[in-house]
Amino acid sequence: MPVDNQSPKEGKVSLIIPTLRRPEHLARCLGSLVPQTKPANEILVGIRADDHSNDDVLKTYRERLSVRPVEAKGVGVVGSMNSCLREASGDYIALLDDDIELPPNWIERMVGHIRSHSDVYAAGGRDLLQDHPEMRRNEPVTEDVGRFYWFGRITGNHHRGGGKARKVDILRGSNFMLRGDFLREVGFETDLRGKGAQVNWELALALQARLRGGKFIYDPEVEIIHHVGPRFDSDSIHRGGFDFAGAVDIAFNETLVILKHGRGLFRFTAFTWQILVGSGVCPGVAHALRQLVQRESHMFSRLRASMRGRLEAVRHCQKG
Repeated sequence: MPVDNQSPKEGKVSLIIPTLRRPEHLARCLGSLVPQTKPANEILVGIRADDHSNDDVLKTYRERLSVRPVEAKGVGVVGSMNSCLREASGDYIALLDDDIELPPNWIERMVGHIRSHSDVYAAGGRDLLQDHPEMRRNEPVTEDVGRFYWFGRITGNHHRGGGKARKVDILRGSNFMLRGDFLREVGFETDLRGKGAQVNWELALALQARLRGGKFIYDPEVEIIHHVGPRFDSDSIHRGGFDFAGAVDIAFNETLVILKHGRGLFRFTAFTWQILVGSGVCPGVAHALRQLVQRESHMFSRLRASMRGRLEAVRHCQKG
C-alpha cells in the first residue's frame, strides 16, 4: 500500500470519482494520479453494485494508489457522490470525472489555492474538452469564466478561460476540490432530476457557498484534459444530441437550484433571465427566436421542454 506522507498541517486529501462502465477512461484517470506531487490520502471510486467492468482497473492501481471502491447508492451521479462523501475523511475533498487526466501538480495547486484565503471554499483548473478538437483549438480564450451577474446571467467557459488564477462564482464539476467541512455541511442537492448525470449540482454548491460568503478559485494555468466519454442516460444534450426528457430535467434543475438556493435580487433576475433569454440547450424567448431564424433542429421541442421543466420546478418549490 502507498505510504501516507501527508503532514497533519497540510491536511488530508480525498478524491471522489463516480464511474459507470467506462473502464478505459477510469484507468487513464487513475494513471494521472500516480505522479501527483502531492498524493491523495484516499481515492473513493463510486461504482454501481452490478457494474463489474472496472474490477481489473482497480486491481491494477491498488498497489500504487490508496484507491478503493464504494458502492454507489441512490440515483445517478449525485447518489454516487453522496455515497462516497459519507466515507470521505479528507480536509479537502475533490470531485473528478472519470474521463479526465490531471496534470501532476493539480492536487498541490488546488490545495494551495484553498489554503491561501479563508473565504475560498473550492478551486479548479481549466477543462480542456476533447470532444471537437478542431473547433476547440480555434476557440478564443476569455476572462469571463464562472461569473454570476446581477442581472441574472451565469457564465461557464471553464474550458477556454485565460489569464491568471482568480476568484469566480462557480466551477465545473469535472475537476473540483472543496473544503471538506463545507461539503459535508451542505452535501449534494438531492432534489435534482436525471437518472445519470444530474446537471447543475455544481450550481447548487456555488450558491450555497455564496450564502456563506465563500468564493471559488479558477486557475487556467492548470490544464486538465477532458476526453468526454460516453454517457448511458438521456443527457446527451450537451454533446450535440437532443432528448426531450433530458432537456426537461436540465431546465428543471437549473430553475430549482436558483429558486431554492438563490437569494436577494439575483434569485429574481436569474429566474427572469432563464425565461426571457435562456441558453442554446434550454432556450428562453431570445434563444428560441435565434434558433427559429437559424432554422435549428428541434427548436420548438427545445423551447417546450425548457418551459415545461421550469414550470415544474416552480411548482415543486411551491409545494416544498
